[in-house]
Amino acid sequence: MQRMFIQFAFYIASGATAAVVDYGSYMLLLTLDTWYIAASVAGSALGFLTAFLMHKYVVFKKRDRTARHLVGYLLADLLNIVLTTGILYALVEWVGIGEELAKILAMGSVVLWNFFICKFLVFV
Repeated sequence: MQRMFIQFAFYIASGATAAVVDYGSYMLLLTLDTWYIAASVAGSALGFLTAFLMHKYVVFKKRDRTARHLVGYLLADLLNIVLTTGILYALVEWVGIGEELAKILAMGSVVLWNFFICKFLVFV
């Protein structure tokens, strides 16, 4: 159990790094007058690459089966993009939360379940 807690802490730290990449690129694209949904998708793609590499090599310490892991991670991330984009849209358009805060809330909403997906389905 302690090992899983430590692994989860590394997962959170590497996910935070990926979130900075995701959110930073999102904010940069917003300053360039990019539509917030397009900016979110682009940021998610950059965050994906960062998260995959850190989760595979740092958190779950997997050195083999890269193609299999990438496909599984991509499928999980595509679901995350759909969910976070839907949550983002709902928060901005229906709840009236600003685009910046809505993105953070949408990203945070998928963290816990994604750890278990990665641990037990993707990086096995």
